[in-house]
This record gives sequence, C-alpha cells and structure tokens, in this order.
Amino acid sequence: MAGNSLNICIDFFLDSLTGRSPETKRNYERDLYQFKLYLVLFRPHTLVKRDEKKLQKLRDELEKGDGKLWETAILDRNYKTDVHSQTALDAFDIRVDRLRKEDIVGYFGYLETSRGLGRATLLRRLASLRRFFQLLSKEGFDVPAQIVDHLEDMHIKRERLVPMALTAEEVYSFLSAIENERDRAIIVVMLFMGLRVSEVVRLNVDDIRADTKGLILRGKGAKERYVPVHPQVQEAIRSYLPLRPETPADRFGEPLFVTNRRKRIDASTIRRFIKRYGQMTENLDSRKKRHLSPHKFRHTFATMLLSGGVDIRYIQELLGHEHLSTTEIYTTVRTAELDKAVASHPLSTAQLPGTPVEKAAGEQKAEKPESSGENACSPKLT
Repeated sequence: MAGNSLNICIDFFLDSLTGRSPETKRNYERDLYQFKLYLVLFRPHTLVKRDEKKLQKLRDELEKGDGKLWETAILDRNYKTDVHSQTALDAFDIRVDRLRKEDIVGYFGYLETSRGLGRATLLRRLASLRRFFQLLSKEGFDVPAQIVDHLEDMHIKRERLVPMALTAEEVYSFLSAIENERDRAIIVVMLFMGLRVSEVVRLNVDDIRADTKGLILRGKGAKERYVPVHPQVQEAIRSYLPLRPETPADRFGEPLFVTNRRKRIDASTIRRFIKRYGQMTENLDSRKKRHLSPHKFRHTFATMLLSGGVDIRYIQELLGHEHLSTTEIYTTVRTAELDKAVASHPLSTAQLPGTPVEKAAGEQKAEKPESSGENACSPKLT
C-alpha cells in the first residue's frame, strides 16, 4: 500500500526538497493538498476508503472557512470560529495507482471554470504536479505512466497581463495616508528595494544600519542577490527605530519590523494595512484600490526603474528573476506609456496642411470639369 498512498507520496516529495526556501516548500505543499482535496471531493474512485460522514465533516469545515483548506486556528487573527478543514482532509487517503488522465483534465478544468484561477496560478499548479509525479515515477512509486505523459504534454498559455503599478503621484498620496513610522518604513523598503513581502518580514535590526550600503538576500530557490539600500530607506528606518518596541529575538534573529505585541510582523498584517491605506488614498481608482497588495509595490519599483532608463537586465538582477522573460513583462508598461505619450502630441487633433485627405480634396477640385450642356461624366468626342 505504501507505494500507492498519496499521503506517503506527498510526505516523501516534501522531504526531498532539501535546500529550498520555506516559502517554496509551503507552496508545493499547498498545491499538492489542493489536488488531493479535489480528488477526495470529486473523484471518489481514487479514494482508499469512502466515508460519507467524514466527507460531510470536510464539506462543513470548508464552508465554515469560506473554502479555505488550512487550519485557521494557527493564524490567530480575525476568526471567530476555529476551522479544521485540513484535519478533516487528513482523514482521507488516495490510491495513486487509480489515477487516470481524466482526473488531471478534470482538475485543471475545475480550477479554471469553478475556481476562476488565473493562468499564472494554473501554471504553478501544473509545474508542481509535474515535478511531484516525475519524482514518484523515478523513485518507483505506482504512478500510471499516462499521468506523467499527460502532464508533460499539457500546455497552459501564459497571460501577458500588464502588471499593476502606482504612478509617482499615487505613491505620494499613499504615503501621505500612512499613520505610523513602521508602516511607512515598510512601504519605502518595498518601493526602493523591490523586496517580496516574505523578504520584508524576515529583515532583522542588524540588516539595515546607518552604514549599510546593500543587502545580500536569499530569494526563491535559495538564490542570492545583492540589493542596494537607498538613502530614502536609511532615512525611513532611522525615523522608525526610536519608536520600535523592544522585541526579543526569534529563530530568525532580532526582527526589524514588529507588532505592538513585540513579535515579528507577518505578511498578512502588511497586506491588511496596505488595503486600509489604499482605501484612504483619494486619487487611486477603484481597480487599484481593489487589487492593491504588497507585490504591487514590487511592480512599482520595477516599472519606475524601467521608466527611468535602467537596463532591464539590472532590474532582473535586483528582482532576483531567474529568466529575463519574467522581467520583460514590465516592458509592456513602458510601451503603454510611450503610446500614451505619442497620442498626447499637441498636433494630434490638428488638420495639418498637405494631409492625404486635404490633398485628395484639392486634386478632385482641380480635375472637376467646367459645367456645360454635356454630361460631365461623358468622354469628349473628337
């Protein structure tokens, strides 16, 4: 049974991710358990044992948690009722050898139609399943060959959406809405260093000192990159530190950004205050207010550098992108700006002398025959 158990397969796969960042491991774990959840709810033939009472318990927990799979008790914030959907899902197991190509097709169809996930998320889910089943097949688990083959052949067209970024005026307005020095310093760090929110929360007091010129950051896939510390960042940190509550070190060190409870700030807190300040920013349109998030400040960092003439390869290095194609999406922003700039040319709406329309009208007027008793359209007889 061990070679057939999805639970054992997932544990084996997660244990194999040595050297990967905690965020990467959590993303793989979430993707694989979302796949398991779909199989338990919609593909009963794959279950080791079907139990209607346990299924109903799982559905009830999912409904209480608004569809969220993970335990909300550990989040310890803004939940009136503990939700245990993850525990309910753990009560089930799937037989990997019962999986068929149709289960994979159904899963991605469900994600796109019922869940409404975007192309970027679908691509990540596909990449996670590919790596998962490739490893299982290589290690001799009972994975049907058609599963591995179908995942290899699947293609999801990547969306080339223009990333949402703030203008300079919108940034000024947003900063004006901020109520305290900690929140302002966090936004300035993201605006001038392009850090991911996971990197911001891991910053320690010793990382940015008065004489710090730059940081060595470890991002996705344990890749290291150097990011300069801008003078605006130095000034924002200098204003914040006297107001920072004394906070003991945790397993990562002495945290730079902390809560009033003297704990390291978490990503969800940053997301919430960004949403709150976004609603207070008057010149943000409704779309930007709705979608504003920490990652949008990373987009703003990249877009402003590109608009300022910085070479895209430098931006790739600063963002820690492995492939230049990932960074090139920001060029669509600059193209849109250039199109808008040309469209706003002062002479755009003027009727210029000698335009094709005017010339054609002049030529037609010059060739018009003088009025006579003959039909003007008739050829002259000679």
